[in-house]
Amino acid sequence: MVRLAARFGDAQLREIVPAPGRRNRHTTEKAARPLDRRPRPAGETVLDCARSLIGHGAVRGVGA
Repeated sequence: MVRLAARFGDAQLREIVPAPGRRNRHTTEKAARPLDRRPRPAGETVLDCARSLIGHGAVRGVGA
């Protein structure tokens, strides 16, 4: 569906068409070692972002 939409109009979708299903081969290890930092889990980051957007009134919460 994304590929079809990208092909027939949405320019922003054309930028991400190669992404679905692609596995990235890079990691955060090189930055994590010298800084002694670990990235947060993606799920936790997405939820915190959603909470922040709702808290700032940028979007409505579910059922609001």
